[in-house]
Amino acid sequence: MTFKIIKIIMKKILVVLLSLSLSACVVSVSENGSYVPQPQSKTQSFNTQQGFSEQRLLRINDKMQEYIDTGKLAGITTLVSRNDQIVHFAAQGMQDRAAGEAMQRDTIFRIYSMSKPITAVAALTLWEQGKFHMNDPIAMYLPELANLKVYVSGSGESMVLEDAKSPIRIIDLFTHTAGFSYGFTGSEVDKLYRASPMIQGKATPENVLTELARLPLNHQPGTQWNYGVNTDVIGFLVEKLSGMKLGEYVKQEILTPLNMQDTDFYVPAEKVHRLSQIYNNNKQGETVVMENEPLGDYLSDPAIHNGGGGMVSTIDDYLTFARMLLNNGEVNGVRILGRKTVEYMRSNHLPANLLPYSAWANGEGYGLAMSVTVDTGALKFMGSEGNFGWSGAASTYFRIDPVENIIIIGMAQFIPNGTHRYADDLRNLTYQALVDEK
Repeated sequence: MTFKIIKIIMKKILVVLLSLSLSACVVSVSENGSYVPQPQSKTQSFNTQQGFSEQRLLRINDKMQEYIDTGKLAGITTLVSRNDQIVHFAAQGMQDRAAGEAMQRDTIFRIYSMSKPITAVAALTLWEQGKFHMNDPIAMYLPELANLKVYVSGSGESMVLEDAKSPIRIIDLFTHTAGFSYGFTGSEVDKLYRASPMIQGKATPENVLTELARLPLNHQPGTQWNYGVNTDVIGFLVEKLSGMKLGEYVKQEILTPLNMQDTDFYVPAEKVHRLSQIYNNNKQGETVVMENEPLGDYLSDPAIHNGGGGMVSTIDDYLTFARMLLNNGEVNGVRILGRKTVEYMRSNHLPANLLPYSAWANGEGYGLAMSVTVDTGALKFMGSEGNFGWSGAASTYFRIDPVENIIIIGMAQFIPNGTHRYADDLRNLTYQALVDEK
C-alpha cells in the first residue's frame, strides 16, 4: 500500500459558545499542502431538561476538537440522546480535508462492524417467524459448512488438523464462538485467511462458503470467542431463508419501515458527495487519506452484501436503529422485534469461563453481535451494567444504556478503530454530564 505523505501543522483553535451555536474549527488545505484552521459556525443541539448539565456536555465538544486540532482525526460527529430526546449533537472538523468539505449532520459513514447488529436484527426477524432455532447446526441451512476441520498445531504442510467435535450452531455465529476468523492476527489460521482470495477479495456467497469449508476453524465450535466472519455467514443464512439478497431483506424489514433512507450496502451516485473521506496513518504517523479500502469504494452494489461490515449509514439513521433497540423493538409506532427478542439480543451469552472474551474487554460479555457490560468496575468506564453496543473498523461507535435510557453515537472515519480513543472519551464525558437524581 502506498501513501501520499502530507505534513500536518498543528494549531490551536478558539471555540466560542454563542447561545446554542458553537463556532467549531474545520481544517482546510493551503497551497503548500499544510493544514490551516478555518473557523466555521456549527449548530449544536442541547436539552437540559433530560438530566444533563449543559456546561458539562460542552466538554464533549472541547475534547473532540482536540483530536481535530492535533491532526489525529479529520472530523467527528457525536450525538447523545436520552428519553428519546437529543441532548447533544456536534459536527466538528472535515469530512474531506483536501476538498475543504466540512463534516455535516447528513455525512455518510462506512460503519463496518456496526453493520453486525443490523444483520443480526434481520436474522432475528426470521427467528421470530420460526424459520430456525438457535441450537440448529448451520449446516442444516448451509450444507457447505458440514464436516469442518479444526486447527491443532503446526504450519504449512506440517499443519495438524482434527475433526470438529460438534457442529457449528447458529448461536455460535451470533456470539463469535464458531471458530471462524478474520485474518487480523498472526495465528496460523489467520495467515490462511489473509492468503485466501475468496475471503479477502471479490467473490460470491457460494465461493465464500466453499472457502470457509476448506479453511480450518480456529478452535472447536463453542469453546472460545474469536472475532471473525460469523455475521457474514448469518447474512448468507438470511439470504437462504428469505430468498432475497441480504440488502433487499434488510431494506424490506428494517430500513424502509424505520425510514433509514441513507443506510445501505453502497452509496448511490446522487449521495456520493456526502460520503466522508477515510483516513489512516502513514509510516511517519501522519493522518492521510487511506488507499485501497478494505471493502472497496462503496460506490456500486457489491456482489456480496457483507453482513459483518459492509454497510454505510448516517448518525441520524443509526440513532433511529438504536432507538428501536432501546425501546424494546419499536420506534415511531413501528415494531421490528418483540420485547423478549431484544432482551435476548442484549443479554450476555458467554459462559463465565470465556470472560473476559478479549484482553481489551474486561467487564464485558457478549450478546448477539454486540458486547454487553456485565461489570462496570472491571470495565473502568462510566456507565451502567447491561449497556450494550459495538463499534466499526473506521472509528464509528454506539452504546445504548437501558438503565439511564441513553444512546451515545460517534462517527469518524479513521482505520484502525481504537488508534485514537475518542469513543472512550465520548462515553465518559457523556456520563459525567448526567447530574439528575435517580
